[in-house]
Amino acid sequence: MMTLQTDLFDFAYVPEWYRHLYDLKCMALPEAWQFKKPAVETKNFETPILERYIHTIFRKQAIEFNSESVEEKASKYFHVENECACFHTGLYTPRYKGIYGFFGRNKKMDSMLEWYFRGFCDELSPWLKYIEPLPERPIYPMVQQGLNFNPEWPIRVNVEHILGDEENLERLPAKIRKAKNLPLLLETAVELARRKVVVEPGLVTAQGYMGRVQYLLPIYLTKMDKPDLAMTLTVMDGYYLGNTCLTLEMAYLNARAIAKPITPWLVELVK
Repeated sequence: MMTLQTDLFDFAYVPEWYRHLYDLKCMALPEAWQFKKPAVETKNFETPILERYIHTIFRKQAIEFNSESVEEKASKYFHVENECACFHTGLYTPRYKGIYGFFGRNKKMDSMLEWYFRGFCDELSPWLKYIEPLPERPIYPMVQQGLNFNPEWPIRVNVEHILGDEENLERLPAKIRKAKNLPLLLETAVELARRKVVVEPGLVTAQGYMGRVQYLLPIYLTKMDKPDLAMTLTVMDGYYLGNTCLTLEMAYLNARAIAKPITPWLVELVK
């Protein structure tokens, strides 16, 4: 069975990429796809969250396709046959029709790639007329099984790794990075966050990582009402392991790969 490239731009020639993203934004259920105050400026200032989301979902579905040895099972992640290929974006139209990314064989001379990206379409598009069954919506199985965050479980924080890693350290507020009691501050903030979640379960959200589900816990280091960053929590046997800190924007992008965030501390980042 064939193996797919897991990067969208390695898989297909994609002209007018930003126009396609704009079309997808207009086609899908209304959602905020840009940050109010982006920490990093990008070329795509209209739909940077959507762009990251599509790349993430394409990669996930291509990896799932490649992991299957039976063609029939692989096709539920990604349809590749004859002159067309497609995958489910995980997004829906206002009438709740699934939206797909569609490819045709590349006949353009300005690219040697095998596939050509035609655009996004819903399940009623003529492009998909002869594809049955259509690829399934991307899912993270543990989320579908209803695995819920348990705030009563202890959180073991790998403080040495977080504070010893330059990238993690840079994500902490500048004014506390050199505090002598920083390890204690971090441990205390995580315990405070865990206690907040006992009262407000909706503060925790999920993210997908390496095919597994992790949780994102907002960490309050400088203010009690506004988180400074998020800690990723890996599900262990009766406890959670905190190994990494993320900026709030990074947390939003990772959470969106699973579902549209509804957690207030993430929702307030976008417009």
